[in-house]
Amino acid sequence: MWGGNEGTRVRAPWARRRRPGPLDAREAFRAAYGRLKSLADVTRGPAVLGVAVDGRGRVVDAVSVEPGHSLIIGRHTGCGLRLPSDTIALRQLVLYAQSGAPGAAPDVRLWDLNTEQLFHTEDGEPNAAVIAQGLLYAAVEEYSLLFLPTRGGGSARSWPEWAEEAWEALPPRHFIDQRAPSADRRRHSRHLRLDGQEYHTNVTRLGPLMLLSGHERPEAAWGSLRLVGAEREEEHHISLARLEQGVLLGRYERCGIVLAAEGLGLSRVHLLLVRTGGEVLAIDTASTNGTWRGPVEVQTTVLEDSDSLELGESLVLHWRRLPRRSSTMG
Repeated sequence: MWGGNEGTRVRAPWARRRRPGPLDAREAFRAAYGRLKSLADVTRGPAVLGVAVDGRGRVVDAVSVEPGHSLIIGRHTGCGLRLPSDTIALRQLVLYAQSGAPGAAPDVRLWDLNTEQLFHTEDGEPNAAVIAQGLLYAAVEEYSLLFLPTRGGGSARSWPEWAEEAWEALPPRHFIDQRAPSADRRRHSRHLRLDGQEYHTNVTRLGPLMLLSGHERPEAAWGSLRLVGAEREEEHHISLARLEQGVLLGRYERCGIVLAAEGLGLSRVHLLLVRTGGEVLAIDTASTNGTWRGPVEVQTTVLEDSDSLELGESLVLHWRRLPRRSSTMG
C-alpha cells in the first residue's frame, strides 16, 4: 500500500519512458503493406506511394504523390505527410515525384531541409538528399518512411497476398555515393535473391542543399534571382551546380538565402529552388502564407527562363536564366 503519500509521488528522471527507435526496412514494409496495397488499389496512374510507420509498427499517415508534384514531411499542420512528434522539425523533408517515360513509375527525390537531423537509408547511412529508382526507406527519429513508385492502374491486384512474399519479390537496392570525388562506393541492401536474378534499383546519395556564399564567380553564374520587397531589393547569381543541389529560401539561418522578416508573411522555411530533370522547380515548403503565381497559389511549379512568383504577402521573386557566355580567342 502507498498510504497517504500517493498523490505526491514523482517519477525519477531515469524512469521516463523512452520512445522506440524506427523499425528497419523489412519490419516497416510488413507493417505498412496493407496500407500500401490500399493506396495502390485507388491509384489510377503513375505515382509514389508514401507511408509513415512509428516505432511500434503503427501506420500514422499515408499519401499518394503524382508525377510532377511534391510532398512536404514534418509536424507542421500544412505538411502532406505529418509526423506527430516534437522532436521532428515543422518542415523536415521534401519529396518530389519525378516523371519518367510515359506510363513508367516515377523516380523519387528526397531532400532534408537543412535540419541537421539527417535521415537514414536502408544501408544505415545518414543522408541529406537522395534519388531512388524504386523502393526508398528513410528513417527519421522513431519514424520509418517508405516510398514506393508504382505505374498505377489498380496494380495492387497483382501484388502478392502476404507482405513477406512481396518483400522477397522486391529487387535489391544498390547504394551509390556521388558525394565522394570517385563516386564509386556501392553497397547492397541485402543478398541477391536465391533464384539468381540480378536486377536491382539504385539509391543515389547526393550532397545537402546549398548555402550561398555571396561570392559566386560571375563566369559560373547560370541564373539570376532578384528579390524585391517593400523595403529591400537584392540579387543573387546562382551556378548550375548549386541549383542542381538545391537552394532553400526562408527566415531561418539554415536557409541558403535568408529572407529578413519585414512583415512580409514569410515562413522560416518557405521555398526550395532546385533543377531536376532539366527543369527549374520552385517548391513551396508548406509555408503559412503561400507562394503565388498571380492569383493562383502554387505548391510545385516549373520556372520558365524568365519568370516571377510572389512569396508571402509582398515579396516578389524574379527568376532569369542567364545567357551563355561565349569565349573568344585573345
